[in-house]
Amino acid sequence: MSMLLDFVIIGLSIGLVYGLVALGISLIYSGLDIVHFAHGEFFMLGAFFGLVILRDGGASYPITLFTAMIITGLLGIIVERVFYRRLTREGGGYTVAGMGMIICGFGMAMVMQNIAYLIWGAAGFPMPVNFGMPIEIGNIFLPKSYLWILITSVALMALLHVFLKHTKLGLAVRAVAHNKDIAFLMGINVPLMISVIFGLACGLAAAGGVLIGPINYVQVEMGYLMLIKAFAAAVVGGFGSLPGAILGGLLVGLFESLCAGYLHANYKDMYAFILLIAVLMIKPTGLFGLLAKVKA
Repeated sequence: MSMLLDFVIIGLSIGLVYGLVALGISLIYSGLDIVHFAHGEFFMLGAFFGLVILRDGGASYPITLFTAMIITGLLGIIVERVFYRRLTREGGGYTVAGMGMIICGFGMAMVMQNIAYLIWGAAGFPMPVNFGMPIEIGNIFLPKSYLWILITSVALMALLHVFLKHTKLGLAVRAVAHNKDIAFLMGINVPLMISVIFGLACGLAAAGGVLIGPINYVQVEMGYLMLIKAFAAAVVGGFGSLPGAILGGLLVGLFESLCAGYLHANYKDMYAFILLIAVLMIKPTGLFGLLAKVKA
């Protein structure tokens, strides 16, 4: 029983990180109707920014997390404005050249990954965070790093919900996600809202990178693996659905942890796609597929 609880705690913690990154993918999809294939690299860069701030800047872990989110969010806004926006036509509707955006996303991922190689190299780096002694719950010793993931992820998801549901800026973002042309006719600055969406999405990816850093080594190749796990989580939950992204992340993390513990750990990265195929065979639109039609 203690082993099962260990696997459940680990799976839910990792699943929350998948959910954070999947939330960003779903946010960008809701705003532009494209899959952002460079999103894993923002996760990776966020982890490296956190490593530099923590190791070289001497900042505390909460400050590191907050600062890495801001830097990566601003970088996401710059990338969207400088590169992605050039693939759109003039006008408030922000019409997206879909295939061009997808190809540009692939190219951006390669460019960012190689820049990271030039700066940090191929070696992995531990994130030096001292969380203190584990928490003892019965026969279970819970590392505080997993508790940080749980508390921080839930807090960020709650803040995103409050922002989207109870602020004017969040209402404008939801309007743009629902219909960009109508939002423009109602006086909403659509390109600005697209930038806000990119900033939020990349900031959430950075948070996932900083949270996973103390558990796994920070390395350049961590981005693409997280991308496919988060993509699987988003599809399982229903692509474009924000609640679905969270639920999908939890399901993928839990399923992956249990299968790795009880079946074979060497095939851990395969289990997410087994779950993905199983869900799509039962419900092709994902668990929250109906909500994906109304994306805001």
